[in-house]
Amino acid sequence: MASGGGISFIELVALGWSSAAAAPAPIPIRVDFDAPPDCSTAEQLYEGIHARSERVQLAAEGEEGWEVRVRLRRVGARVRGELRVIHERGATDIRTVDGTSCDTVVQALSFTAALALDKVAEETEPPPAPRPSPVAPPPPPQPAVVAPAPEPERPPFRLELGAQVVLTQVVSPGMNLGGALVARLTQRTGSALSPSFGLSLIHARNDLIPGADRASVQWTSATLTACPLRWEIARAVSAAPCITASGGWLDATGQGITSPESAARSWWSAGGLARAALSLGVSTALEVEAGLAVPLFRRRFTIGSPAETIAETPVISPLASVGIVHTF
Repeated sequence: MASGGGISFIELVALGWSSAAAAPAPIPIRVDFDAPPDCSTAEQLYEGIHARSERVQLAAEGEEGWEVRVRLRRVGARVRGELRVIHERGATDIRTVDGTSCDTVVQALSFTAALALDKVAEETEPPPAPRPSPVAPPPPPQPAVVAPAPEPERPPFRLELGAQVVLTQVVSPGMNLGGALVARLTQRTGSALSPSFGLSLIHARNDLIPGADRASVQWTSATLTACPLRWEIARAVSAAPCITASGGWLDATGQGITSPESAARSWWSAGGLARAALSLGVSTALEVEAGLAVPLFRRRFTIGSPAETIAETPVISPLASVGIVHTF
């Protein structure tokens, strides 16, 4: 309930307040006004409400409208007014205003009624339909992504097996003649980088060729070869450089003496060779190899006393071979 000072504030606001722009939909009302005979009228109340809210208008006959109910009565030397707005959803709370005169109270109640009507109208109006969202333009076409061509797969290693006739010198004087069994893993890529890795089991002796009259020497060895490159020289001819490493043993027996003795020594060497191949068909080739190896340990075989050298390892050990290799 407002006091006398509160009424002065309401009067000030009511006199200085002006209506905003008209609302989109009118608010039809019916005024139920009850006051002492010498007090204000229902028309004054309506004019005060309409002046503050242009969307408020009196309901026509037969038209549905909200009811604005106002009751005025004197309380001693003052006037008390009560306001209630009844609408389709119910009724507002009773608003009470005290003032020094009927006109002052009616002005305050008209201001309060206009505010209450606008508020109830906003609450009961259906929400505006949402504006359609603007249709986003289709995204620009993405440039076609060209996947890089996959790298060609390297061909697998293939197994090669072969046999060779070997001529070498592992002790001097004399030459060693023998044979070798060869196993390799070879990758043919179509380029110079076509590696090959092999193992050869070699056995050669010096008593098959004249020239070693004082010592019979047999050489047994396992030789590893690594050939990283291979060149196609002609349509059916290829060449490859290789490095080699050998390990084995030498068995030497004296000859031309009354009581010959035998001795065995290890053999270790490292070197290189060149390999040439002539294709004899789809999977078979004739190979020729020539190389040099350096014995890592010098071996000397002697007889008699004082000792007489009958055979020794050379500073450089040459090797040549020819053979047939088949690829699986």
